[in-house]
Amino acid sequence: MNFSFRSYLKRLRSIIFGILIIGIMPALLFGTNTQVEQNVWEYSIKNFKYPLFPDVFEKYQYSMTIFFGALLIGLTAALILTFFTTLLPRFLQRVVYGLLTFFESLPDLFIVVILQFGIIYIYRSSGVLIANVTNVYNNPIYLLPILTLSILPTIQLFKIALLLMKDEQHKPYVTVGRAIGLSRSYITIVHVFRNILTSLVQYYKTIFVFMLSNLFIVEYVFNLNGIMNILLNTKGVAFMVTALMIAIPFSLLFEIAESNTIKGNRQEGVEAA
Repeated sequence: MNFSFRSYLKRLRSIIFGILIIGIMPALLFGTNTQVEQNVWEYSIKNFKYPLFPDVFEKYQYSMTIFFGALLIGLTAALILTFFTTLLPRFLQRVVYGLLTFFESLPDLFIVVILQFGIIYIYRSSGVLIANVTNVYNNPIYLLPILTLSILPTIQLFKIALLLMKDEQHKPYVTVGRAIGLSRSYITIVHVFRNILTSLVQYYKTIFVFMLSNLFIVEYVFNLNGIMNILLNTKGVAFMVTALMIAIPFSLLFEIAESNTIKGNRQEGVEAA
């Protein structure tokens, strides 16, 4: 792993400085409140006060469970759908790609609302409650938020994987594999998917930032008590701590992934030469 800790520290210093500036900007612009809270390690939402620690850790764990659960489902679903789509005739593959483009254009909030109304309709029609549509009495819900957050990443990854699959099908190793009698499914699963996964890493920043922004919407619509709820409704120390808890691990993840991508591109250049 070609990871530069010094480069990460430089990037982290800029991130921390930016968060500190954003955190103190309201006080610089509008002045401080004369009624300063006695305990800065508290935050308030809807006139209710909560201790920042250890409450922030519980909410962080809850939000990241939803985030990475949705990411895992999205990636798995995209690869499975890509495999079966490649077995379809060419004209059906074009139809699938067109449908993906259409669904990708739908607003995030529209999809969330449609899912909620769908579950309510099923419950009213059959009496079967598939999943809770909102967080009630501080009982955390997982299934519907994870599925909701995974839909658009699934569509994006599916679309990208289809394009990558199309490129891989014309590469020499696929032709050689077919010439020696290997089945199409074997080549796809064993060789092509491995290269696709490597290429998908290049889109990690887009997918992660997109999912983090959607996590705001999911937590708001489902009334979840997650980390984004604190980030959106607080300021000062609570805002800065929450922002750092999100920024530090994700910036580390980005740095590692970027270093590996650069290393992989250098190896491909050497092999091509």
